[in-house]
Amino acid sequence: MKRLHVLKIGTAVIAASILFTSQPVQGAAASSPSYELVLDSGSVIEGKAVIKQGVSYLPLLQISKDLSLSATLDQSGKRVTVLSPSMNLAVRLNSKQAVVNGKGITMSAAPFKNGQEIYMPASFLVSALQGEGLTYDRLAKRLSATGIYSGNDSSVYGGLRYEISQEGKLFTTNAKGKKNQLYDFKKEIYNQPVYQFTKTAQGLVILNIFDYYGEPMLNKQTFTVVIMNGAVIRQSYVKYFNRFEENTVLSVDKKEIVLTDGYTLRILEDGTGKISQTYDLKTLGGEDDTYFVEAVDKEYLLIRPNKKGLLTYIDRATGERTLLYKKLLGKADQEYAEINDIPFFGDQIRFTERKGDTLTFHIGPMTGKASDQTMKIPNS
Repeated sequence: MKRLHVLKIGTAVIAASILFTSQPVQGAAASSPSYELVLDSGSVIEGKAVIKQGVSYLPLLQISKDLSLSATLDQSGKRVTVLSPSMNLAVRLNSKQAVVNGKGITMSAAPFKNGQEIYMPASFLVSALQGEGLTYDRLAKRLSATGIYSGNDSSVYGGLRYEISQEGKLFTTNAKGKKNQLYDFKKEIYNQPVYQFTKTAQGLVILNIFDYYGEPMLNKQTFTVVIMNGAVIRQSYVKYFNRFEENTVLSVDKKEIVLTDGYTLRILEDGTGKISQTYDLKTLGGEDDTYFVEAVDKEYLLIRPNKKGLLTYIDRATGERTLLYKKLLGKADQEYAEINDIPFFGDQIRFTERKGDTLTFHIGPMTGKASDQTMKIPNS
C-alpha cells in the first residue's frame, strides 16, 4: 500500500479554536502514542494520540484538517461541530453526550481540550468517520484503524468502495478487502467511470455510474442500481449519443424514485422499490428514440428525445403532450431549436424549480441572451 503522509488539505474551519485559552490535561498523567489511520482511498494519515486514564483519544482538529473537514466551535467555547459529505457531528467538551447525523449517542468518555487541540475518544471518532478495526499495539505504542472516510473518492460510499469492471460487473469492497458482487450488467465499460450516490428519505441508495467514451466523448452510457440493505433491488441501463443531460433520480417532491432505460420509465415507491407506475416514453413523446427523463412530479413528466432534443411536458393523467419550446421561446429561438446542430439539435430549456403551481425554466443563450421563463401547470 502506498503511504501518503500528507493528504489534500482543505480550508478546514478551525480558526475559532485558537480563541480558547490553553490548559493542561487534567487527571492522571497521559501518554502520547502515535496513531495510524488508513483511509478508504488507501492513503494513511499519522500523528500523536493521547491515552488518559485507560482511554485512547485522537486529535479532532488535526484529523479534520487532514481530511479537509469543517470543524467549528461555537461562541461559548464548549460546543464542537464537524461536517463532512457523510457526517454531521456535534459534541460538547467535558460531556459524554454527542449527536451524529441527528442521532444522540453516549460516548465512552468525554472530549477535552489540551493546548490548541481537542481530543475525542478514539473509538467514537473512528466510528463516526465510518472506520473500523481500531486496535492498540502496546509494543509499538500505536493506535490503528482502517476504512476512514476520505471524501476524495467518488466510488466510496458508506464505508464501501464500489467498482464496475470492464465487463460490467458491479462489486463492493469493504475496509478489510472483502469483495462482493452486487450485479452483472453484461455491458462493456469503455472509459474511467464516474460514480454518483443518492440516499432517499426512506434509506434506499441509488447509484448512477456514468461512462463517457468515443472521440470526442460523444457516447454516454448510464448504469443504475437501487440498493436496499446492501442488495440490488432494481436496476436500469441506458445509452445516449451526442447529448449530455442527466436523468432525474428522484421526483421533484423527493417522494418517488425514477428509473429509465430510455424507452420505459418506471416510478418506484421509496422504501420498498415497488413499481407504482410504468410509462412508454416513445408513445408519450411521439418520437422513435431514446429519451431523457428530466423531471417527474405529481401532475407531469418532463422528457427529451435524444436526437431532436426538444423538452416535452407530459400530463401524467391524460398523456397530453406540450412542446415547451413552442410555449416558452420566441420565433427566432424556436427556429434555432429546430435546425441548429452545434453542438447538437434541440432547445436550451432547463427546468429549475417549482413553486406552488408555477414552473421555472432557465433558457440558455440561443439567438439572444439567457433568461428565465415561467409557466403555470395546466389545469391546476
